Amino acid sequence: MSATGTFTCLCDTTGWEVSGEPAISCYCHCKSCRVYGGDASQVAGYTPEQFKLTKGEDNLIKYESAPSKFRHTCKTCGCMIYNILPNGLKVVPLGGINWADDGKPVVPNMHIFVGDKGLEDITDGLPQHESFP
Repeated sequence: MSATGTFTCLCDTTGWEVSGEPAISCYCHCKSCRVYGGDASQVAGYTPEQFKLTKGEDNLIKYESAPSKFRHTCKTCGCMIYNILPNGLKVVPLGGINWADDGKPVVPNMHIFVGDKGLEDITDGLPQHESFP
């Protein structure tokens, strides 16, 4: 079972909590993630029931980065807070999560959008998908 995780942005204005097994955990190589973060993003997708915004809802910038895909960032520090996919999953960055001791931390178990990956080599042996699986 995956651990409960909490996250706050760099300026500590916005935050969220996730719990349970994510629907997906991956390295995302899509162009949007690479432009935003400089490389593949380590992310996990949770159902709306597994995700709870704990503070800062009024401090979010909402941007439609693709049809029906919304990125939410902190308007103070610019930190990625979460994305909402067309299927309703809330996608969160794995790197800044503080994991509780109630289970295992979530780690990526696949690569997605590898057709967009640019020049980087993928050598970890994880499954690779051309798009969203």
